Amino acid sequence: MLKLVLGGSGSGKTTLLYARIRARAQAGQRSILLVPEQFTSSTEGRICRELGEQLSGLVESFSFTSLAEHILAAEGGAAVQTLSDAGRAVLVRRALEELQDNVHYYYRHRRSAAFCQMAAETIDELKSAGLSGVQLQRLAQNCGPESGKLAELGLIFQGYETLLAGTGMDPADRLELAADRLEAALARGSLPEFLQEREIFIDEFDTFNAPKKRLMGAMLAALPAVTVALCDDGAPLVPGDMSLFSGAKQVAAQLRQLARKNGADVAAPELLRRDLRHREAPGLAAVTALLETGTCEVPPTVPEVRLFAAASREEEARCTAAAIRRLMKQGVRCSKIAVVCRDLSQYRAAVRYEFRMAEIPLYCDEPTTPEFSAPATAVRALLALLRGADLTENLTVLAKTGLCSLTEQQVCALENYAYTWSPSAAAWRAPFEKSPRGFGETELTDEDKATLQAAEEARVLLVHATDTLRSKVRGVNAEQISQALYFCLKELGAEEQQAAQVEAIRMVRGIPAAEETAREWNVVMQLLDEMARLLGTQSVTVNEYEDLFSLLLRSSDLGHIPQTLDAVVLASAGKMRLDAPDYVFVLGLAEGEFPCAPSESGLLTHADRDALMANAIDLPDCFENRVVREQVCFYKALTAPAKGLWLSWPKGQGKPLCAALEPLVEQLHPEPPQLALPDLAATPADGLDVLGGGWPLTETERASLTAALEAPQQGQSTPQGLALLHRMAENPPRQVNDLPALESLLGQRLRISPSQLEKYYTCRYGYFLQYVLGLKPRRRAELSADQSGTLMHWVLQMALDPRPGPDNPCAGLQPFLELDDEAMAQLAALLVDEYARRCLPEDTARFSYLLSRLKKSMTSLLCYLRDEQNQSQFRPVACELKIGRGENAVPGQLYHLSDGRTVQLIGTVDRADEWVEDDGTRWVRVVDYKTGSKKLDLKEVYCGLDCQMLLYLFSLTRDPSGRFTGAEPAGVLYLLADPAPETTTREKAARSVEYQLDGLVRDEQKVFDAMDADETGRYLPFSYRNGVPSPYQKDKRADIAKLNRIQLHLDDLVTQMGEQLYGGQIAAEPLVPSTSKSPCTWCDYSFICCHETGIGERALNAPAKPFEPEEPTEEEKEEQL
Repeated sequence: MLKLVLGGSGSGKTTLLYARIRARAQAGQRSILLVPEQFTSSTEGRICRELGEQLSGLVESFSFTSLAEHILAAEGGAAVQTLSDAGRAVLVRRALEELQDNVHYYYRHRRSAAFCQMAAETIDELKSAGLSGVQLQRLAQNCGPESGKLAELGLIFQGYETLLAGTGMDPADRLELAADRLEAALARGSLPEFLQEREIFIDEFDTFNAPKKRLMGAMLAALPAVTVALCDDGAPLVPGDMSLFSGAKQVAAQLRQLARKNGADVAAPELLRRDLRHREAPGLAAVTALLETGTCEVPPTVPEVRLFAAASREEEARCTAAAIRRLMKQGVRCSKIAVVCRDLSQYRAAVRYEFRMAEIPLYCDEPTTPEFSAPATAVRALLALLRGADLTENLTVLAKTGLCSLTEQQVCALENYAYTWSPSAAAWRAPFEKSPRGFGETELTDEDKATLQAAEEARVLLVHATDTLRSKVRGVNAEQISQALYFCLKELGAEEQQAAQVEAIRMVRGIPAAEETAREWNVVMQLLDEMARLLGTQSVTVNEYEDLFSLLLRSSDLGHIPQTLDAVVLASAGKMRLDAPDYVFVLGLAEGEFPCAPSESGLLTHADRDALMANAIDLPDCFENRVVREQVCFYKALTAPAKGLWLSWPKGQGKPLCAALEPLVEQLHPEPPQLALPDLAATPADGLDVLGGGWPLTETERASLTAALEAPQQGQSTPQGLALLHRMAENPPRQVNDLPALESLLGQRLRISPSQLEKYYTCRYGYFLQYVLGLKPRRRAELSADQSGTLMHWVLQMALDPRPGPDNPCAGLQPFLELDDEAMAQLAALLVDEYARRCLPEDTARFSYLLSRLKKSMTSLLCYLRDEQNQSQFRPVACELKIGRGENAVPGQLYHLSDGRTVQLIGTVDRADEWVEDDGTRWVRVVDYKTGSKKLDLKEVYCGLDCQMLLYLFSLTRDPSGRFTGAEPAGVLYLLADPAPETTTREKAARSVEYQLDGLVRDEQKVFDAMDADETGRYLPFSYRNGVPSPYQKDKRADIAKLNRIQLHLDDLVTQMGEQLYGGQIAAEPLVPSTSKSPCTWCDYSFICCHETGIGERALNAPAKPFEPEEPTEEEKEEQL
């Protein structure tokens, strides 16, 4: 007998079913409760709560899928495997390949994974309508203009069915087979034991497709009673009706017809008219009545309903969290609250963030795919390697999955080596022998050797396994590719590493997290099996295999269990499974979003569906049905809560409120939520967020919130809100408090170079990371600007060395000053090639091209230096001169700090030139080679920048007993060896490069003459005007008094640096010159300190005319008079 229980949402249909099930259980009679797939777990929990432990044993809950499995297990057929959604798409791909030239409309899409997925969805829709491939092809003849396309789809459908028969079944086939088995058992007069003497109760369904109807028909014929609860107002069905309950009315009519067809009686429907769910919430009862009938009895107030026009989706989520925190304070359990939206992807991130800030437990009811899991990433990396993708990228990705038998040291060594050298395919298959530190490092330290060995061990494992894989998949089928992938993972040690990962996660994060990690591996391995089973011996390219495997990944569900039973549920309105919630928050109620406008899906257009329906085919996904289903979805979301309903939409993003809510707004006039500051700042994290600009505050609110955050919370002795901020303010994170530990790193005697001094005054924190902690950024082995500068320095050192040693390629060659332009070009080529041979182990066409350009630029530079020295009285006396320790080094200046510690200056001078006058007076100048457009700025020197050359000069002139004892400072020169390009005429560009000098020179005419005898201005940092130095470039000249003032100031800077560094001052406060970008722009450590531009930055704090004598005051002038 068929019994129908009809009623609207909240009318007590489910309660009535449970009451009857309880009555049967008390009488010792067994029952079966049939619910949709997503309700099975919550239904089992409710059965236990409603019936108790003893009686619940007499009730079983099933979905149609699990019921079919039980029937097949009892009657035979359960062993046949069921295809997943993605598996069906793979089978469609195989069917298309076998049909080949018989497919015309879809020929060019036949290898597209997305098309195969759409075709599988369409076949599933046609099966749900009870159609087969043969029937579709026959019906297509009567479908007018769409007949050709539908006939071809029928052909694909038949090919799919043929392949499916030898491979497995899809879910619709299992229901059909279960119905067959049940009908056969009924014909024999023997039902499966688990169905004998049972009544079936069916709840929570809105519609039934053809396979489910057939199974229900068998149950109606076999069982004494089948009770079905439907969301229906009991009014008669009107043809063409598309109102809220029209779908349920059609289902009721179909069930009656089905019962009569199978010889079952049909009882009079039982109609429940009262709204029991909302009997204590008149506002919600009015909402239900409005949605059902369009009219209602308007209560005086509607406190249960709130309508919120949010500025954005993020604000919707924030205010939802605030309102839920208020409910939690009132004692409402989180499990009694649900958040519903139509499109979960639009709200997932915002809701998760705001709920985490508000400390609200959340369960997101959505599938979890293994797409980004370690096993899936490893398989995708192997497939990418098989199709010829970049070895460096994919081998490092494979190593970093943690599924290879590699230690962390080996993975890091491999990744860093690959980053540094970017090995080619050939280089990956040869031993790694280059320096892990890149170009210019010819001598390997013990650490370098250990790193290189670790990288080589990782390379051998990965390359051997992947090359073996590549050899196995040439010209093979899909099954062999799956096998080869599995054995490659096994060779890499993936199974052992996976087991170790699971155990490690279990120890740290517990059993649920470990089980999820284990499921990731199992699901991916099952997908490889499914690819082999579905495609079998069919030949596929690696690209096609990769597309189909990715489709399987995206369509698979790992399944996940809530980490706590008391959590707010976040669900999509179309798939929500709410267990009698008291409060529901419906988000995203914008026009066109919820209810959403039906769009075309699968391969069938609305016209296709209309053509099939004209042939009496009941398609569940036709336009009319989808419109009705969307109404029901909207209706159920708004009528689900028993005590409170929150409605919101992102009005601030230009979204109007949906038209479906207009009657509710016009008649009930729901008020906006009255959220107070304590709701928005319910937790310290939320409070800080609000203070930081997350919500507009009055001064009083801001002051009270600050006071609340500073006060200790219940059960705590110290405030938790602003405590972290206070701690950060009192003990800045860029301050070393453990000074003894810092001293152990620095030592009693601090040795610094001028470039380190400049780094400290540019950014103390950057200095600390680079020189105290010794953090080294990774550098690519490429001919970068830094590497080109190193090459230039080496070439000039070799060419200008006054006393070349046996290691110098210039030893025994013609003197530098006697070389003509052609010989100079040969020398430049010789030195560049020699440096490349020693320090640049690279041999590519691009590399050779870059070296050829360097040879040209070095030829021009050497010719300039030759001409400069031929006319100058200064002669190079030392190149790459060491200051500090070492053989032939000039002793570095020693600075004494107030606490007895010392700072010693060390470094390397690019070139030191000397001029000895006839009377024996010695002059020394320091020359440095720079690339770009370096300019000496005395304001920067004053602040500790750009002082390298001046410190070197003063170190040489203060040498007490060395080669420069008693020498006078002649100045410092910056030779811009690679001047920045500038816009010029073609004629000027054809000439030789014009090099520029910058720096500071002793303001004495004889020094000028010694450097630039012809007063051309080419060899001085200033030009001549009318035979005298330019009056506009006085800052490039300094008398001895000014040089002495600079020297004293630099001494103070060195001492000050030592005092501050030993005092733990390492603040991340970069010095930003007025005309320059922040040094953070090119800092290697910016990702560590995460400094924000404009915050905590220092500007140049120097006098307008640094190092000039102070102007006397008016009083001093009067005293002089």
